[in-house]
Amino acid sequence: MRRKNWIFGILMVTVLALSACGNEAGTSANGEKIYKLKVGYGQLYGAPLADIAREEGFFEEENLEVEMVSFTSGGLDALTSDKIDIALTFGTSGPLNYIAQGADFKFVGGHMEGGQPVVTKKENASQYKTLEDFKGKKIATVRLGTLDVIFKSALDDAGVDIHKDVDFVEVKTIADVLEAVQSGKVDAGLSNTGHLTKTELIGLKPIFWSNDLSSNDLCCRVTVRGNITGEKAIAYKKFMKGLIKAERVKLEDPKKNLEASKPTFKSLPEERVNEIVNEEHLINSADPNKREVVNTWKKMQDIGYIKDVEDINLEDHFDLSLYEEALDELIRENPDDEYYKKVLQRFNEQNLKEK
Repeated sequence: MRRKNWIFGILMVTVLALSACGNEAGTSANGEKIYKLKVGYGQLYGAPLADIAREEGFFEEENLEVEMVSFTSGGLDALTSDKIDIALTFGTSGPLNYIAQGADFKFVGGHMEGGQPVVTKKENASQYKTLEDFKGKKIATVRLGTLDVIFKSALDDAGVDIHKDVDFVEVKTIADVLEAVQSGKVDAGLSNTGHLTKTELIGLKPIFWSNDLSSNDLCCRVTVRGNITGEKAIAYKKFMKGLIKAERVKLEDPKKNLEASKPTFKSLPEERVNEIVNEEHLINSADPNKREVVNTWKKMQDIGYIKDVEDINLEDHFDLSLYEEALDELIRENPDDEYYKKVLQRFNEQNLKEK
């Protein structure tokens, strides 16, 4: 009897050990595979949709573990060198610039649109009513920032020569932009989301928003490396499914967006976090919006930011199937839900039809 008990004990220990190894190898308690992703985001913007998806358990529902990695700079370099799987909040013009230089990046979804202001001193704000009013002015900008491309393109479209009629002063950070405007070194500056409180405290005021300059201006795209196959493709689809669900939460309950984002901005007061993630001009959309990415590519060529790219087929740098599959699953899971049907309609308009 003792021998049977001893053998049974050994068997139980073996089973538990194997079970533990299974969890370490990436399977859940019920035996389903767990997929893992490293997602990089810019500290300045945070990662609102990913934060909501994490907080609401949307990733967990998909057996997806997401490790968020913050960057002050170098996020796209980290993607190139395989240190992260997804670059989440590093703009649109940034990844496009890498593609122009030969990077094998693909756009699979979206994250942010709008929310970027052109600022000047409050006492000078009345001087700027049209884009022509910027002729002869000095403007501080961070090169290849989202607003940098949008604003220069808008000036170009308005007939303002961005090389002769306006003097652009390139600086390294948005803080440098605001300081240059406040000190009078420049007349106006191209800022971005999350700086409105500081802007007002130092006597500056938004005079145009990126939303005013472009009907559907894009900021952050969900960017990955090419050759999306196998388990990686499954993981990306699951990630996009989480973002689509998170977008709905953001629209219906901005307070949940605030609460989910607090851990990402630990050192900031609640009011400041709310300004970053819930500013009224900022739109969080998971849609890839291929149409506007292509338009941004054209704008960058028009203003001379990218050249000699005739051998690059931008079509090769999109994979819309992951977003489509994620949305199809949500519609099958929620056949009577009109929200996801509207999201599908938006996808068709922004990705499958000519403008």
